[in-house]
Amino acid sequence: MTERTIEINGITIYLTRKKIKNLYIRVKAPEARVMVSVPLHTSDRALADFIEEHWHWIKEKREEILSEAKSEAKQQEYLSGECHALWGKWYELQVERSLKRPVTELRGGKIYMRVPAHSTVEERRKQMDSWYRSQLEQVLFEVTSRCEKRVGRKAEEWRFRRMKTRWGTCNIQKKRIWLNIQLAEKPPACLEYVVTHELTHLHEAGHNKRFWGLMDEFYPNWREVKKLLNEPTPSDGDSDI
Repeated sequence: MTERTIEINGITIYLTRKKIKNLYIRVKAPEARVMVSVPLHTSDRALADFIEEHWHWIKEKREEILSEAKSEAKQQEYLSGECHALWGKWYELQVERSLKRPVTELRGGKIYMRVPAHSTVEERRKQMDSWYRSQLEQVLFEVTSRCEKRVGRKAEEWRFRRMKTRWGTCNIQKKRIWLNIQLAEKPPACLEYVVTHELTHLHEAGHNKRFWGLMDEFYPNWREVKKLLNEPTPSDGDSDI
């Protein structure tokens, strides 16, 4: 069995060649990942024809899954049974209402939250955000040190906040970089990509040809990681970078 990826019209296709008789396509929730299983000796031409023949269905199925993911994200109430992500892995949420001190942690393969007995949705969201911030703070020094060495620029200050439309921002004059706390939901490579991206703005302010050339130099696989970054997780909005 062999595995590889190809890109068609901006969509990554995950191909697996194995001992089967027919070609199969699945669009896997919640990421809307397109999975194609292919017989070992199928030609590239036959594969391309098969994908093209089913392209309309693939697009519709992806749109359906992504739309459902965004709809669910807007309805998150931070209650038991919901799915939330940490470093690219999905966990069921277990919520206990208590008069004891609030706690959020991984416990028994779940994200466990002990919350005030009469907590509101907003209070529970802030508690989760605080936990995500602590997860980012634990790895920040290692990641930023590595990226600053690679880029050759150093930020004076790193801060976190929830952002609706950005994964990170850079104040060039003050050399202050803000990171979206939802990066804790994403695979670790996404944090490194965003840190590298924002540090590169200390070389070049705009997203122009020089900027992307520097990104190719500092982080050659940034395109693949950017696609991974923008795949939906349960509480995603429409962030971009």
